[in-house]
Amino acid sequence: MRRAVLLVLLATALPSLAAAQIKDHAEVCFAGTGKFELDISFCGLAIQSKKHHGPSLATLFTYRGRAKLELGDLTGAVADFDAALEQNPASALAHNERGRARHKAGDNQAAIADYNTALRLSPHYGAAYRNRGTAKIFLGQLEAAIADLDAASAAVNYDPASRILRGIARYFRGDFESAIPDLGAAISKAYPYPQAVLWIYLAQRRAGLDAKEPLTANAQEMSEGAWPDPLIEAYLGERTPPSVLEATQQPRDTTRRRHLLQAHFYLGQLALVNSDLAAARQHFEAATEIELFDAIERAGAKLELDRLER
Repeated sequence: MRRAVLLVLLATALPSLAAAQIKDHAEVCFAGTGKFELDISFCGLAIQSKKHHGPSLATLFTYRGRAKLELGDLTGAVADFDAALEQNPASALAHNERGRARHKAGDNQAAIADYNTALRLSPHYGAAYRNRGTAKIFLGQLEAAIADLDAASAAVNYDPASRILRGIARYFRGDFESAIPDLGAAISKAYPYPQAVLWIYLAQRRAGLDAKEPLTANAQEMSEGAWPDPLIEAYLGERTPPSVLEATQQPRDTTRRRHLLQAHFYLGQLALVNSDLAAARQHFEAATEIELFDAIERAGAKLELDRLER
């Protein structure tokens, strides 16, 4: 049964690769296939072969764990990263990936401990700086987050994700004007993050700058004809908040929950800049009730609620 499933996945993911060309499961595991389910199978077969030991076996566990992480199997991913670190405690990659799994589970303190170890082992590890900075945003440690995101940007020539995250940290710190160019990296670097349109608008509004015309231009640049277009339309005054919430009913499962969380957060932000504190609080509270622990919007809603309570 397992072999049949593997062959079906192989035919789907690698139509140009003949079965005879697969000489070593580990090679395919290391290279990746573009299908996480298939990566798990190949890495698992390589692990079961008993041909690999020490750092090589650790890498197999790490790559399988990473595929499990992308599929949402956090428990299985952490188990694989633990196994990898038993084989090679000096694997910065395994520490970084285990940190990502712990972050997705909502345990940012444990995630930071893993990122700290990854950076001790590999001091110029840009992704670990970015991930640690992200975890610190979730904990409200904004100054420290910005320092990590500075280091991440310095370590990697092209890293718009770190710049956008730094912009979000600056936004939450209240440095709205300095947040704008960082948030604009999504557009200037053609990075696929359409929510940046909303962040830029909010930062411009809160900095006392003109925001409507840039919003229209940025929306035309970044709109994909899908989510979060209903939110962008609400910001343009073309939709009501109830209509946006209704639009989140279309996808199912985790996607729907993520869209609903984002809808409440960005509608809360819109209410906030329009001085409707009661509506803002209501939306932020609704966002925090959705248990997607890796959503920056959920972390942001908690930060805004803390600020509103002061």
